[in-house]
Amino acid sequence: MPTSPLRRSLDAALLDFAWSEWAQMGVLASAPRRSPWAEDPEALIVFTLEVARDDPRLFDELLDWLLRNEPLVSVRRLRSFAVDPEDRRLVDGALTWVDAHRPRARLRGRRQPQPSGEPAPLFTESDFPMREPDPSFLSAGFVRPPVEPSGKSQAPDLRAPINLAFRLRQVLGLGARTEVVRLLLTSAAPSMSTADLAAGAGYARRNVLDAVGALQEGGVVSAVRGAGGQRFAIDRAAWAALLGLGDEQLPEARAWPQLLGALVRTRRWLRDAEGTDLSDYMRASRARDLMEEIAAPLSIAGIEVANGPGIETAWPDLERTVAYAVARLDVGSSPAR
Repeated sequence: MPTSPLRRSLDAALLDFAWSEWAQMGVLASAPRRSPWAEDPEALIVFTLEVARDDPRLFDELLDWLLRNEPLVSVRRLRSFAVDPEDRRLVDGALTWVDAHRPRARLRGRRQPQPSGEPAPLFTESDFPMREPDPSFLSAGFVRPPVEPSGKSQAPDLRAPINLAFRLRQVLGLGARTEVVRLLLTSAAPSMSTADLAAGAGYARRNVLDAVGALQEGGVVSAVRGAGGQRFAIDRAAWAALLGLGDEQLPEARAWPQLLGALVRTRRWLRDAEGTDLSDYMRASRARDLMEEIAAPLSIAGIEVANGPGIETAWPDLERTVAYAVARLDVGSSPAR
């Protein structure tokens, strides 16, 4: 059961998805489609910082986009979704770079000692001419050539469905209230529980409760009784009219933090498994462990995790689960890069 074919196909699909999303959000690239959903910017940033390690151009264009659009980005949510230590180091490197190129920027890396041990190559292909590494990423434990802003990025088109989060932030500001409104407007369900809102908002449950309470006081959100307890709803028609949209034009929802986080976890597992000399049985056993880790977030994203009766089905189960998750991205043709 070689891991290479699955890893290569997954990496290619994730890069195609990232390019397609960012092309609609202000990165210089041609967009092959108009995504029908509302993207989660911070979940996509954390995801792209990992998958773009295979594509330095995408990585550097994301940095340029962050520099151009940093007032629209929530540092708090970035850190909330960077749950893996490697994610946290990637986020810190990117924020430190933005801080270095825009004094008094809102997006700032944490001041902390340089990681112990040898710094790791940032990019998969590390054969770059380099007199000295970029200091911002070196401080986070990564080696890469210095990078200057390309100046090619634009502000997001706020009328595009994918950019609903940015449009709401321009109206309501950065904060938990804005994320609650976004989730309620795009949910396929008529109402959502506090747990549902907390899973997608990127804020602590207490902050989400405070936000929902304030929105209720303002007459924007209403509480309804459901089988599982109190739930919350919003007048979508009124908000659609406020935004100049028909009710049917509100974008779709996706559980982006859970879906993209599970895909990054799988990508890293495949990369690490490829570098180990394991028997087929041990590799299958570890594949089963991986699926147990990603089952809960994928379930939130509405994706079935294949689960056969024995260890001998673990590898085909993983392949099917990856296929289900990638299908949720609706990856089409790659944009011109």
